[in-house]
Amino acid sequence: ELSPRARLLKYGQSHEGREMVVLAVGEPEVIADLDGFRARHAALTDPATSDAAALGQARAVAWMAYGIHGDELSSTDAAVVLAYWLVAGEGGAAQRLRREMLVLIDPCENPDGRERFLAQVAAFAHRRPSEDPSDLSHTNVWPWGRGNHYLFDLNRDWFTMVQPESRRSAEIARWNPQLMVDSHEMGPESSYLFSPSRHPFNPHRPAYHRAWALRFSADQARALDARGFGYYTGEWNEEFFPGYGSSWAAYRGALGILYEMSQTDGTLVRKRSGARRSFAQAVEHQLTSSMANLRTLADNRAEVMSDFVEYRRRLIARARKTSPRAWIVDRRAFPERVDHLAELLAAQGIDFRRLTETTEVAGLVDGLDGEKHEVALAAGSLLVPTDQIAGPLVRVLFDPHVPMGADFLREEREYLERGKGSRLYETTAWSLPLAYGLDAYWSRSLPAGPWSPTASAPPAPAGGIAGPRDGFGFLIDGAPDRSAALAAALMRRGLTLRRGKDPFRIGGRDYGAGSLLLVREENPENVAEILDAAARRHRLTVHGTATADSQQGPDLGGGRFDLLRRPRIAVLTGMPIAPASYGAVWHLLDEVLDQPFTAVDVGRLGRVDLARYNVLVLPPLMTSSRAFRGMLGQRQLDALGQWVEAGGTLIGIASSAAFVAEIDSGLGSVRLRREVLDRYPPPVAGLEPELAGRAGWRRALGLTGKEQEGAAAAADPYAIAPLIGPGAVAFGAKLQGLRPGLTTPVPLAKWLARAWPGRFENKPPKEMIEQADARLRSFHPRGAMLRGEVDAESWLAAGMAGEMPLWVRSTMALVAAPPVQVVVRLAAPDRLHLGGLLWPEAAARWAHTAYLTRQAQGRGQIILFLSEPEFRGLTLATRRLLVTAMIYGPGQGTRWSPAGAGAGSSELDQNL
Repeated sequence: ELSPRARLLKYGQSHEGREMVVLAVGEPEVIADLDGFRARHAALTDPATSDAAALGQARAVAWMAYGIHGDELSSTDAAVVLAYWLVAGEGGAAQRLRREMLVLIDPCENPDGRERFLAQVAAFAHRRPSEDPSDLSHTNVWPWGRGNHYLFDLNRDWFTMVQPESRRSAEIARWNPQLMVDSHEMGPESSYLFSPSRHPFNPHRPAYHRAWALRFSADQARALDARGFGYYTGEWNEEFFPGYGSSWAAYRGALGILYEMSQTDGTLVRKRSGARRSFAQAVEHQLTSSMANLRTLADNRAEVMSDFVEYRRRLIARARKTSPRAWIVDRRAFPERVDHLAELLAAQGIDFRRLTETTEVAGLVDGLDGEKHEVALAAGSLLVPTDQIAGPLVRVLFDPHVPMGADFLREEREYLERGKGSRLYETTAWSLPLAYGLDAYWSRSLPAGPWSPTASAPPAPAGGIAGPRDGFGFLIDGAPDRSAALAAALMRRGLTLRRGKDPFRIGGRDYGAGSLLLVREENPENVAEILDAAARRHRLTVHGTATADSQQGPDLGGGRFDLLRRPRIAVLTGMPIAPASYGAVWHLLDEVLDQPFTAVDVGRLGRVDLARYNVLVLPPLMTSSRAFRGMLGQRQLDALGQWVEAGGTLIGIASSAAFVAEIDSGLGSVRLRREVLDRYPPPVAGLEPELAGRAGWRRALGLTGKEQEGAAAAADPYAIAPLIGPGAVAFGAKLQGLRPGLTTPVPLAKWLARAWPGRFENKPPKEMIEQADARLRSFHPRGAMLRGEVDAESWLAAGMAGEMPLWVRSTMALVAAPPVQVVVRLAAPDRLHLGGLLWPEAAARWAHTAYLTRQAQGRGQIILFLSEPEFRGLTLATRRLLVTAMIYGPGQGTRWSPAGAGAGSSELDQNL
């Protein structure tokens, strides 16, 4: 308000109503015409409209982002100091920066998380601040402040943009910055880390950034040296995943720089070394780095701008000569998901075209199997060319597989074989078409057809009832994702619904398994009025039917339509539930389904009457499943089992599924493979057995006279290539120096006999089997996209295709035999991989194990997911399985009294 050098721009609002802002700082004439400046800057940085003479004099743009994790306090305070210095500074340095560039300061990327954490810091503060990092004033309590209102890690949401705070991605895309600073904190015992990162390097990230990163880093180091501050670069920081703040903008050309300051939680800490670190020092580190980076940009402005535009020019030219030339997404199966994807692309500045009419297109390569197809694409399908400014972003978001370098893969294997843990920091697969479960194809040329860059999505249905309102009943197609939310809303209004087990045809329309039926005589007289209003709100068309007589499939009055029961959902929360994983379920129920639920703290579970609920969701744990079992105690475990027996639906996810599957839990008969190795020993692939002894820690066993010799024993034990599936082959790099190893799985006993000749006669001892299996588990999928085989006969998968992409990050494998239903199973090793890093050892051990199981237990059921089906709001394909389990499980998967249908008879039902 006081200075013509700055303007506060509002770009969104958090869930708790706090404004999301960015402060634009520059010369008064720029600030007075920000819209004009942005338009001119966009034209100058577009190779198609750039003018070399004007570019040499143009201002650069820097986006400085602070505080995306609410419990990392120093960066936001540094942002305020930086803003004041830039705006009020009359000296040469501040003046020069305003003259040379426009600085956009995003001071607090996560205001809700910051306020939650500040409240805890204040609540637990001592009169004299504690220096002990183990004190409650430093550690705080669950769920801390890292995430936003729904506990999402916003530094993983840059391209998925699930949360409102992440609308900043759209703002950054509009401003086309040359520099993107991303300021964080880390553990109190460390010092200060900043870019450049270490390998693995994402191949779609601009190659010219490496040289600039070293130049910016050198200047930053000198500025820190002048103050005597310690620091380091690389070491643990890898940015292969594109969803970080310092990564995402790079795919639009900006140089991303990460800061990580040792944490002080607003006061001070004494480290184990005896050194003391104050909050003021933490702020000074962040401020010193910010000023150094801005000065480097100013010093090299013309060269940076030139490289920025030249990079864009070269990448567009290269994209026109390489494959894929474009990605094509068919709108037929999931139109709402495709339209959501289109909105996401537009927000991030990615150009695409829409098909204006249904068209046959030949020569399209399926991203799942790598085969060419001729496809009848539906109107509204998307064409996303790669020869555009955001082309690298297209590749990194669409390609099913992003390869890693051979040097890193060899190092990763060495770390795993020697028990040092993975070098990877994040998921290795995130392809949007795979995560959304869409039919996506790529092409070596731009396919012909009526593609329009201005065509909008076909209009969404207005919703409501079509057809007779006074006939037999009403039908809702179960294919749209919104149908489950509508079903839940109708049950809350007291209506009685049924869900079909089979496909059928009636009134000239086809309905898949999982479609919904409301019989008029089972519902109140005003059923049509309630149904019409709800259907309009959910934008779904409900078809009235005058008859129960189907032209194909079961008649509507028969026994193939299960009576549903209103879900009364509880979700376990609090320590030791993983906050972000609970937040994903919370957000799904609140924001996507609008479904009321009760959050039950783990510490109060023993005092809660579980009979009030018919669904209990156990999100993943932060601790081991055995530790969690110890926290609950046998009495509570017995109560949980009795609740399931009485008709409850227990849903375990990831590590909580491991807790349920462990033999000692006494819950169900799905088992962890590691606990039943005598019955289900894993096969082995990857490293040849003759090399196993050399790959791990050195042994001093003395010569036995039976050591293996020859070419195999002389080979590099770490030079084994990861598995690449048929759809990912076209996107895999040439891994020079790496070899396939064992591609056909070998029985574990046979592998051990070759690895340790003469150590046993017939059967390996138990200890040897367990050690060998522990080695295989170290190669577990760390966020890979895998192929799942679906049992469409199950009500959990009603209406789904026979296969689906699964995002899997898990150290456990689930095995099950009848009467357990394996609803989704991982595919065979040679077909398992769709994207991400998958070692042959993991493919062999996890192939044909369970992803989703359902077991009847008394009148109730237990449903287990190997990995998170609702991962950060990204995995729309598997989200549907979780939604089905929660909304339809109480009716379709349990045995219950009909009195529980519809509004029900209990006081709780009516209150809810």
